[in-house]
Amino acid sequence: MKGTTSDGSTVFTVDTGRFLWAVFLSCLIIELALVYLDLTVNWLRWSEYGSIQRLFNTTREDGLASWFAVTQTAFVALTAWILWAITRKQVLSYPRQIGWFIVAFFFTYMAVDDGAVVHERLGSAFKASQGGQVDFMSYPWQLLLAPVFATMGLFLVVFLRREMPRSSDRVRIMGAITCFAVAMYMDFIEGMDGGYERLIEIFGWTDETIRHFAKSLEEFIEMLGMTLFLITFLGQIAHRAKEITVRFKQQ
Repeated sequence: MKGTTSDGSTVFTVDTGRFLWAVFLSCLIIELALVYLDLTVNWLRWSEYGSIQRLFNTTREDGLASWFAVTQTAFVALTAWILWAITRKQVLSYPRQIGWFIVAFFFTYMAVDDGAVVHERLGSAFKASQGGQVDFMSYPWQLLLAPVFATMGLFLVVFLRREMPRSSDRVRIMGAITCFAVAMYMDFIEGMDGGYERLIEIFGWTDETIRHFAKSLEEFIEMLGMTLFLITFLGQIAHRAKEITVRFKQQ
């Protein structure tokens, strides 16, 4: 809604409920579209050009899906930093300020990780340091970072549930964390030797087919989880700031 104040400023008022639904539906539509384009343009070869197929391949780090995921995570990190700033501005308790700082820092790391493939590179470096042999059933990076991510997930559950008294926010947070837990489990299965043997027996699909669509589903689940974090944090900004307006001073 647009209006003009007595001092000549133009004010835009945002309907928070409609805005959050618009963000959620927009992200969900984009995520579903990326999966569909991966199936059609990439897997079914609707395009004869390999470069176009790779552009829509959700399993690659240089495709559209990867760009969207990194951008979305960066926005989640930004909203978390805004919430940290609000807690400081409102002079809330020091532990709450530290808690939001940790949340903001974690999602900032996640954005960097997604963009620079940090955990995969750390896993490769760790494997190389062990002479190319790591006594672990899945990807080496999970041996290093899975405990860290699990601890951070537990922290998010405890801290964010205390910070968000509304049941709808708590449900979204639990849904988001569940998405990432499922995605990490799927990644664990992917890294195992013969992890998809049972599915191959049941459906009669090739290992390549199973691996591709399992990875595509994993990426979709991660993006959906990040969408839930995004709309929850945006809702918290609106709730804590009470009123959000954009003012343009008329000359």
